[in-house]
Amino acid sequence: MAAHTSLATHDAMTTLDIPSKFDVTHWPANVEKYLHQTEKPLHRAILKNYLRHLLLEVSGYWDQIIVPELTIDDPQYRVGDRGTVLVLNGKAEVENFYRETYESRVNVMGARTMNMCVEDYGVTTEAYWTHVVPGTFLHDHDIDAEPNAHYLMNYYIFQMFAYTSDAKLIGERIYVDPVSYTYEKLAPEDVVTPEQARAELAPFLARATLD
Repeated sequence: MAAHTSLATHDAMTTLDIPSKFDVTHWPANVEKYLHQTEKPLHRAILKNYLRHLLLEVSGYWDQIIVPELTIDDPQYRVGDRGTVLVLNGKAEVENFYRETYESRVNVMGARTMNMCVEDYGVTTEAYWTHVVPGTFLHDHDIDAEPNAHYLMNYYIFQMFAYTSDAKLIGERIYVDPVSYTYEKLAPEDVVTPEQARAELAPFLARATLD
């Protein structure tokens, strides 16, 4: 998709105003801005849940996401990517998904630019998305990746997070544009490790309460 920076529009996917380097704090900082502009109590409660969820996920606290204060007892996920749909039913399957992401060290991710909408049903986003991944993770991608290198794996993604009327996560429906993948090999000094991400996001997580 080509950027159209000359057009007068608020559509982030048209302008594609993307930072030149991946910054793990960019996404949560923009969610915080959106939250500050949101007035309806239910919408604020949903966004606070969403923000805490994403910070826990990217920080690697996978075992603190599917908990009663954030998520219903029987969450339902659908994750569509490259011709397949992963269907996850219930706490054990969803929690295992997050655990495997953490153990594979591919939990460092975020939107480099994003459209976001919050309504009574939940949060909808469309984003230019990035994962920091080791070359070994890309073995089934159409790229001759160096196993010992790290890459930015970029693609377009549509996400719908559904919530109850008391702002508990019901589940996620995530669909990736399969032809949009691009890869950027990172210089060693530009790699954001899971440990670095956890440290950089710590101040965000400390203030991301549900109060």
